[in-house]
Amino acid sequence: MEKITIKVPEFSTWAASSDLTPIKLPREGLITEVKIRFACTTAALTKTVTLENYRRTIQNLKIQGDGGHAYLGLSGPQMGRLLALLNEYEYGSAFLTPPVNIAATVAHRSWVFHPGSNPLDPFDMSVVIPAKALATLQVLLTTSANTLVDAAAAIASGYFYYEVNEVLEVNVPAGIMTPQGSTMPWPHDSDHSDFSHNIDVPGGAWLRRIIMMVQDDSAVPDLADDEVAGVKLKLPRTASAQIETFWEELKVESARFNRFPGRPNPVLVTTAEQYPPGLMEMVLPKGFAILDLRKYFHPIWGANLTNFQTGDVKLGLTIENYAAGDDTIIYWDQLAPVDSKYVGK
Repeated sequence: MEKITIKVPEFSTWAASSDLTPIKLPREGLITEVKIRFACTTAALTKTVTLENYRRTIQNLKIQGDGGHAYLGLSGPQMGRLLALLNEYEYGSAFLTPPVNIAATVAHRSWVFHPGSNPLDPFDMSVVIPAKALATLQVLLTTSANTLVDAAAAIASGYFYYEVNEVLEVNVPAGIMTPQGSTMPWPHDSDHSDFSHNIDVPGGAWLRRIIMMVQDDSAVPDLADDEVAGVKLKLPRTASAQIETFWEELKVESARFNRFPGRPNPVLVTTAEQYPPGLMEMVLPKGFAILDLRKYFHPIWGANLTNFQTGDVKLGLTIENYAAGDDTIIYWDQLAPVDSKYVGK
């Protein structure tokens, strides 16, 4: 067994609000990580720069194999933001360098897709992309607008660079898990009490985590913690207890499970008396929480829904402070055993 990190020779040139040319990924082994870095050049940044918006320069992101099969399916609005928040949760870093200041022109923003269950092991083989058995494997990326980072300092140019971590000299094992996650944007339609808004959970695969990002009705839109008040997983076809929690408790439990270190609250600090340091700590980034099913079911793969139909399991939400434009974006972190036709290759 050999572990390698490969710089992909191809790169993507920035074009605003565009589907960029697909990038071919290496297929020598089993891929355990895909890393993307955006080297961004803008006009001199002004006081209207929004660091949050570096997360959002990627709109859609898909890693696609044979027959259009998606190993990563981040399709819909704000997908770069969702993956960035997940990375910050898993690694405790904003992945933005150097520190971005007014008048700066260059920044680098990175994202990591780690399909395995141990993000601190770059060659974790609990879940892999069976690249060596595939005839094709590509990254498909869609960008956001030129003015996203700073309305007064447009993106002038940029490049997306790619690296992968691979394990070589190993044939595809029978039963090894592969990722097949997908997203579901849900525009809020009204207030809902007592977990009464039901969302159909997809079946036919293992479900490791339900990753949720909640946004308000502002133009940006801003992340919000006052829209979803409660989360309940309803398992009508199993003997398992239902999972029911308040949104704030879910954030605390998410941080506790992953030992997330917390970070300063991004507010304007004018005086020490107004915002003492103890009041500036956030458990998780605003508008973000994870229902991790590994705590309740299989400790690596989560809940086995392979024999369930979509809709057999429901995600119930309590919604408050409704305004048109509020939404919740859900990433279903699903896994499936590798297709038998790839085994042994």
